[in-house]
Amino acid sequence: MRHVAAVLVVGPADPTSAAGVTADVLTIASQGAYPLSVVSEMCLRDTAQFDARIALDPELVLEQARMILEDAPVAAIKLTLPGSVDMVVALAGLVSDYGNVPLVIEAPSLILNEDDTDDSPLSAAIELLLPQAAVLVGDVAVCRRLVSSAFEGDESQLSVEDLGAALCATGADHVLLLGGAAGVQVVHVLHGSSGVVRRDVFERASVPVLGLASSASAALAASLAEGLGVPAAVQAALRCAHAAEGRHFRLGMGTAVPGRGTRK
Repeated sequence: MRHVAAVLVVGPADPTSAAGVTADVLTIASQGAYPLSVVSEMCLRDTAQFDARIALDPELVLEQARMILEDAPVAAIKLTLPGSVDMVVALAGLVSDYGNVPLVIEAPSLILNEDDTDDSPLSAAIELLLPQAAVLVGDVAVCRRLVSSAFEGDESQLSVEDLGAALCATGADHVLLLGGAAGVQVVHVLHGSSGVVRRDVFERASVPVLGLASSASAALAASLAEGLGVPAAVQAALRCAHAAEGRHFRLGMGTAVPGRGTRK
């Protein structure tokens, strides 16, 4: 019987499929791995606006995740940082029981749309989830918000290198910072405990496109599940994410979406 590496994703149900578990499933399948998915939150949004994330019952989410983890040999896990402390605590306990499985954590752009006065889910994630991550993935603006939730000082003045170092200091093995430069090119920087591991430069999309972090983190989990080391997996994941972004199209009245499962 043919072996296919399985990846478990736990994250929000996003009705646009620009992010969340549907986006992860499309990306992982496109990379030749087998996606397993557990919904942890519901998103109220469309392509033009975001209203809220609503967490499901953590016990229900854990029960479903444990059922699939005990049934299938999962080779990598990908989590989207949740918007509630209770869900952070629940997922941290779950992944700690599978510490030998590579964990990719996506810091979603939804963080920037949520209440700036409540950083408790981010602070809890930094304390409980990030130390278990093989790679944390997020764009520079989102990662600045993460740093501001747990560190004193003016995070807006941190360079990309200092930002990556601060997040690696939380215990994450690696941090992939997306989009660290303006202009016609976009620079992604992978940080490790000893500093910058690699930089990757791509042409910026001609229009804003949703979901780059979702594509990159899901493709990264798929590559890790296939046995690639982190630097090589990051390179493959970024190529996949930018290829999907390059196939973008206008689905609704808002921002364009990536063409993950489309043929053009």
